Amino acid sequence: MNHLSSYDIHFNRSLNTSQIMNLYKQATKHDYTVYLRQNNYIADAGHLPKLLSFFLLFDIDKPALLIIDGEDVNKAFEAIQKECQESVNEISCRTNYTSSQINHCASITV
Repeated sequence: MNHLSSYDIHFNRSLNTSQIMNLYKQATKHDYTVYLRQNNYIADAGHLPKLLSFFLLFDIDKPALLIIDGEDVNKAFEAIQKECQESVNEISCRTNYTSSQINHCASITV
């Protein structure tokens, strides 16, 4: 079953190159898609150049929006949280939809 979840992430510092690479690897090896958004910037974590650009341009003083779409969203969230734990102050869940909820809504809020 597909899920769509979003989280606010408050960073205390930028991710290092190793963390960004591991986030990219997580996003490309599994049945889910990970997006990061802040202001007018959005990056698909499965595209390394976009992911690197996002972390070069993001504002450390503002939260980023993490969106995970696909199979086993909880497993994806735990892996991302573990990888980024040293660079994150707080992560809070914004939304959590199942496929049946998504299919019954004309529009959803992330």
